[in-house]
Amino acid sequence: MTEIRNGVSAALVTGARWRKGSRSGAVGNCVEVSPVGDGRTAIRDSKAPTGPTLVFSGQVIRSFATAARGGVLRMPTAETYLRKLVARGYDFLHPRDAKGEIAAVVGVRAHHNVIDVVRLHAEDSAIASRLPADAADVLNPTDVLWQRAGWATDVLRDLISLPDDRTPGAMTRPRSETSAAGCWVPTAPGRAKWLPATA
Repeated sequence: MTEIRNGVSAALVTGARWRKGSRSGAVGNCVEVSPVGDGRTAIRDSKAPTGPTLVFSGQVIRSFATAARGGVLRMPTAETYLRKLVARGYDFLHPRDAKGEIAAVVGVRAHHNVIDVVRLHAEDSAIASRLPADAADVLNPTDVLWQRAGWATDVLRDLISLPDDRTPGAMTRPRSETSAAGCWVPTAPGRAKWLPATA
């Protein structure tokens, strides 16, 4: 018999009755729990049903649930960060693929001789970049001053923390004299291209 402990494969948790949280997403981005005996609860990622489990005592689970319900564990969400970006003046677009489906959410803000761009593809797939003001293509840049990729909440948090008036690690780069002005030009239904100002 396999010892049920942290890190053991969920496939080896015999007799488990896995259930999803009532607020789990429609695309399966959630965790599942199951009692495993001795008053303990196992937790697994619904996207990796045979992946590793975490095992907690009943008291730990009750304390966590109480703290979450009481608002003690409030963590900023991607939505919270996106609202902050809108308040800072980011313009958001929703580029579409050949079938007309939204391929990503893209936010752009030009300021202080740079252009900040964030692309969200999924909650675990986001990328933020700071580009020189003269970048010809903000979605496929050739020169990047700063960049982060990963989970949306982490990427958005790092982007918001980035100082507006300077770029960490880019102090040795020559400062561009080009203005960060420009505009979005529609190129097809649901599509647009950033056109930097040249004069």
